[in-house]
Amino acid sequence: MSIVYGFIIRGYFTLAYIFTANFLAGVIVIIIALVYLILPAGIKFDKLTDHSTLVERISDQRKEKREKAYEFLLLGTLVIFITGLLQLLLSILIPG
Repeated sequence: MSIVYGFIIRGYFTLAYIFTANFLAGVIVIIIALVYLILPAGIKFDKLTDHSTLVERISDQRKEKREKAYEFLLLGTLVIFITGLLQLLLSILIPG
């Protein structure tokens, strides 16, 4: 992704674009997780669905969907956090 970003935006590639691309990837994952969290849980009706089990099935699917969205939020946050730490570490190790 950083190679594409460097060539499209700047016309050339340097290692500095790796951090920008990773930050953008983390933001995209977080946005997808938030959209996934906001959208309602869909349920497929079959022959065994009736009014007594409908609420239970919807709540189970909402719970599963919420857990998956939180995993994506954590993934996006960790991508940004780890990229920031690596950038800070490399800025200390490599002068100027």
